[in-house]
Amino acid sequence: MKKSIIIGAGTHGQVLCSYLREADVNVIGFIDDSPDLVGKSVLGLPVMGTYNDLLTSEYQELIDDVYCPLGVNIIRVKYLSSLKALGYNTPSYIHPSVVIGPDVHLGEAIYMFPGNIIMPHTRIGNYFMMNTSSTVAHHTVIEEGVFLSSGVNIGALIRVKRCAFIGIGVTGMTGISVIGESCLIGAGSVLIKDVPDKAVVVGNPGRIIRYKE
Repeated sequence: MKKSIIIGAGTHGQVLCSYLREADVNVIGFIDDSPDLVGKSVLGLPVMGTYNDLLTSEYQELIDDVYCPLGVNIIRVKYLSSLKALGYNTPSYIHPSVVIGPDVHLGEAIYMFPGNIIMPHTRIGNYFMMNTSSTVAHHTVIEEGVFLSSGVNIGALIRVKRCAFIGIGVTGMTGISVIGESCLIGAGSVLIKDVPDKAVVVGNPGRIIRYKE
């Protein structure tokens, strides 16, 4: 039976661990970059080391599958893409309750938790993470490394660019065309116009309050 580990022993890692166990995935432990956690136990599983340990031949021989549900998009993308290049398997996890329409393209190493809906003719990039009860409408493109929080609604024909972070309860109205790369959309925002790259947006209607460095 394949041996799996989860990068990140925090809340997202613990949630994914519970779902994987429910799906009879053989999770043998966590990896976490916090030195205070290494050697301790989380959900009855050991925190086996840090990310750098996964780069060693010892760990490559021990572990088959790696999951990385970290909420920091750029780190999730970096870790998963690097580990895949080293030969690790980086499976997706899609909860059985997720509804995925026909003619949807799904990327690699994506995580979708309960109650989500992906409508037809949508493209989902690699390393995407989708919390609970969110909807992506038809003919929308989600690029690599995007994170959708709970209760998000993304309208039709929108391009959500690389590593965008969409907060709880955000609505991206059909009619806009782009949600920018590495932007941060605050909880409850309603987007009625395009969002530039690296913009931090809050409110209804959404307004830019600053840009990320």
